[in-house]
Amino acid sequence: MYGCADEKQPSETIGASKLRKIGFEALVGGKKCVEAARENGLDAYAACGAYRGPDFRDDSWLAQDVHGRRQRWFSSTCPTRKEVRAYNLSVVKEIAGWKGIKGVIIDGARFASPSSGEIKDGIADPDAFFTCFCPACMNKARKMGFDPVAMQKAAAGLYDYLHGMPVRIERHMEGLYEWMEFRRLSTTEHLLDFAKTVKSVNPDLKTGIFIFTPSLNKLVGQHYRDLAGAMDIFSPMIYRCYKEISGPACLNVELADLLAMLQGAKDLTDSDRIRVLSGLTGLVLSDGEDTASIRKGLDIEVLREETSRSRVQTPGAVLAPIIEFDDPQLEEALNKTLEGGADAVNFFAYQDDILEAQAQLLQKAAFS
Repeated sequence: MYGCADEKQPSETIGASKLRKIGFEALVGGKKCVEAARENGLDAYAACGAYRGPDFRDDSWLAQDVHGRRQRWFSSTCPTRKEVRAYNLSVVKEIAGWKGIKGVIIDGARFASPSSGEIKDGIADPDAFFTCFCPACMNKARKMGFDPVAMQKAAAGLYDYLHGMPVRIERHMEGLYEWMEFRRLSTTEHLLDFAKTVKSVNPDLKTGIFIFTPSLNKLVGQHYRDLAGAMDIFSPMIYRCYKEISGPACLNVELADLLAMLQGAKDLTDSDRIRVLSGLTGLVLSDGEDTASIRKGLDIEVLREETSRSRVQTPGAVLAPIIEFDDPQLEEALNKTLEGGADAVNFFAYQDDILEAQAQLLQKAAFS
């Protein structure tokens, strides 16, 4: 469980005690959660963010889109700035020194997803996805052997295409591939540095990541196989029926926002859009599905499918997918996740009222 207190139940210790009685084994969170876990005989894992910090709050640190505009996404800065990364690793080093923890799990180490932008007119601003093309990223891309001009031109072409402009998108495929590869290698670089930092403090600590599911991870620069051997714990975020408008990493929200982006491409039929979306994500979607139906939620079978795909790519690591605590089919959701090859099931995040409602079911699952 991530966290162990909410507004109705502010005491971490009481929350941890309830979780222990039901059958939970571990808590992930900040210092208070770590202390509460230790007091109640639960394994404690520290959580940390990635590209953010107190000295990087003005707009000059934000990611830059293809038109030179600064974009806010997931409270994050540009993902490649060396100052931000150095600060993050200093925080990781400090956290790794906490007493009584089993490991450190990182969240938010990625580029922007289609659903990561600020909410505008009732939807996430998709322009945040078309980042980052700031001078730091372009210089880094050049040093890594990429063509930053071709990357930005291709991303701008995709942007125009998805806004109804008559663009021959096939002419930009090589540049788009380079853009995605740059995001991948940049993200992997920092995640490997994170793992090395944790192990340098204590080789016995586990390293872990809250990661996008196999259907979405490539869009944000996260790759499971790149991290094999560096991460001891993978927690793919398999939220299938998230109810809020803003839902980065949530399958139903991300897919709905992706489909909404594709609807701007005038030369695509509805069937074309579903086929493109299925090809991008690896999920089979039917022609009858639209933005509204996808946003409402995906079939529960997706939990088994995504867990299984994660399992194949994480040999030797602990696989603990994160599913929704308030999934209306929670018992079946647990079973599907375990059928897919999960070693454990993770929840994000603690909510006392849901815990009370689901206590009997969770206890049965934990001790069966």
